Amino acid sequence: MTKTAKRVVLVLALALGSGVVAVPRTESMASAQEVREIEIVVRGSYQPNRIVVREGERVRLRFVRHEYASCTREVVFPALGIRRELPPHQPVVIELPQLAVGEHEFRCGMNMVRGTIVVEPRGA
Repeated sequence: MTKTAKRVVLVLALALGSGVVAVPRTESMASAQEVREIEIVVRGSYQPNRIVVREGERVRLRFVRHEYASCTREVVFPALGIRRELPPHQPVVIELPQLAVGEHEFRCGMNMVRGTIVVEPRGA
């Protein structure tokens, strides 16, 4: 490698490390990092109670409970091992792990109020 080529490599390395040079992100890189936040209002039921997402999509659920009924005091995702208290009028955010294609149930602690997350294949 010539002396000039070494200088160019060094300058590029320093610029990239300092954040001076912007490297464009590809669409797949950008979408892999984005998180879709979905608000679910809890008022006698989950609104919406059916959520459709794509396979590989990062999802964050934001539950806001607008009632004091004991039934909806908590939300449970049985297959994911997630159980969270839902205090009235205080948003509770649940970051979901990558979900497999299919249907994933969530429900209240008393198993009376239910919702479903439907994960569709990427090509669908």
